[in-house]
Amino acid sequence: MLCCIGCRALGEKCSKTVFDRCCGDTACQLSSPFHGKCVKCLKEGTLCVSDKNCCSHKCNIGKCTKEKHHY
Repeated sequence: MLCCIGCRALGEKCSKTVFDRCCGDTACQLSSPFHGKCVKCLKEGTLCVSDKNCCSHKCNIGKCTKEKHHY
């Protein structure tokens, strides 16, 4: 698959940048700036940029939450 050339597999190191990203639907869970590992999804309280990255599918103001965001 073309989208996955140069990306990191589940469990591998990532930096959450275009140069060192996770493959497919996996997400980069950072332990410090630019240092993390690819996981299936981000747990509650983790920094996020979209609903699809969170295990709950709910990203509210940059954090994965249990509750759906309200605007």
